[in-house]
This record gives sequence, structure tokens and C-alpha cells, in this order.
Amino acid sequence: MAFKMNGFSAFTKKEDKTNVKHLPLQEGEDPDVQIYKGNDYNEQIADIEDRIEFIQNDIEDEQRGKMKPEQRVALAKLDQKLRELRKSKK
Repeated sequence: MAFKMNGFSAFTKKEDKTNVKHLPLQEGEDPDVQIYKGNDYNEQIADIEDRIEFIQNDIEDEQRGKMKPEQRVALAKLDQKLRELRKSKK
């Protein structure tokens, strides 16, 4: 009697995790920020971390700690994308 695992096949392909959509420049970000458009997974994570840090530095240095609504939205989207990328790496 053969044992069959549901949903398993020797011919199923693993999902390519490096083919993740890039997050475009958000409204609260500085327009001079360059976005990494390559497929290197670690560089994508580093890019999003840098973009978050740039927004946080703008809030601290230029705006005396007061966050604009569009920056709040941009930080939330970037943070969500960063968590998705880190989760998909595991």
C-alpha cells in the first residue's frame, strides 16, 4: 500500500523568493533617494532599512520630532515590506 502526502509532488517547483516586487518611492520620502532595483535579496533588505532610516533622520533633524502623515504612511509601508522580505527568507 502506497503512502501519499497531500500537496506533495516530486515535480513541484519551489517559489523563487528573489522575485519580490520593489516598493516604489513613497510620498513621504525624499525624492533624491535612489531605490535599489536589482534582485539581490540582502541588498533589497538593506535598501528598505536605509529608506526607513532616512525618513527617521528627516523627522529628528529637520522637523524637530514631528512626523508628517505621509511619512507615517511611508514608514508603515516600508516596515511591512521589510517584515515580508525577512519572513520570506526563512
